[in-house]
Amino acid sequence: MRIMQWRVPPYDNGTYIVIDDRRDALVIDPAMGERKIIDAVKEHGLRLVEILNTHGHPDHIYGNAAVKEATKARLAIHRLDEYRLGPKAPPSVQFRVPASEADDLFEEGPLRFVADVEITALHTPGHTEGSTCFHFAREDVLFSGDVIFKGNTGRWDLPGGDREQMERSLERVMTLPPHTKIYPGHGAVTTIGEELPTLRSLREAGVLPGLRV
Repeated sequence: MRIMQWRVPPYDNGTYIVIDDRRDALVIDPAMGERKIIDAVKEHGLRLVEILNTHGHPDHIYGNAAVKEATKARLAIHRLDEYRLGPKAPPSVQFRVPASEADDLFEEGPLRFVADVEITALHTPGHTEGSTCFHFAREDVLFSGDVIFKGNTGRWDLPGGDREQMERSLERVMTLPPHTKIYPGHGAVTTIGEELPTLRSLREAGVLPGLRV
């Protein structure tokens, strides 16, 4: 398995392409990097099978429609965040998001969109209702969306957010092996082990008072 990654302006979003040995590929969160994704698919001769959204916030889904149109890939999101792709989404004050429609809805468990790549969807609410991390256990890789970043966690004060749910989701993520590499929704790559002290500091400061790590 190979990972291509970009940090996309203006919100420093992480957008990723995961590629198997047969050049079948997945995109995780196109963000506002649709041109980078489309160009990479063409340049490397990839067959883009599926677009996976970690959650439905505008900065993560902005490129869905363009990537779908250009590559004919399908789009998948947790069923609880599907409404965020269309007109029922909370209004975005920053920018208008091109509408996209989900082809596949998931909840929890194995996702086999690419035959040679084993993915587990971990439903990790707190940032949004359907927030999901994608765990590649064989490779010890986690795409964490806006659940956990290098030195911080995702917000829970936006519509659909919930601090107690975020605490339970962070506890779940922290049960993964310490060497698990985290590819976050914003910022630099980190590991589970590196972020444990961060979470304990947030608990001690009263930011996440119910967190048990």
